[in-house]
Amino acid sequence: MNLFYDPSISALRQLVDSSDKSVKVHNVVVDFDGEVIIDPEMKYEGIALNRFKFHTKISQSISKNAKGMKALFETLLEAYSRGEQAIQLHGLKRAA
Repeated sequence: MNLFYDPSISALRQLVDSSDKSVKVHNVVVDFDGEVIIDPEMKYEGIALNRFKFHTKISQSISKNAKGMKALFETLLEAYSRGEQAIQLHGLKRAA
């Protein structure tokens, strides 16, 4: 899913739903080109989350909550456009 090219809540939901279900809290990163990636450290061992434009954490269950998905989508879009480095979502602590 990309925040720059045709972003949508359904694409974000599909991305979350395709993530590892055994993990309760996921790292979500947004690269400088707008690409949203879930748990990059699982694919690229030792990758630093701060190498991305910004990062946050989400619960696996967020995709089952329409209001939560809408809030996540809007927050990601806003943070991407503002150039945030770390954001806080849904009561989780701000990423360091």
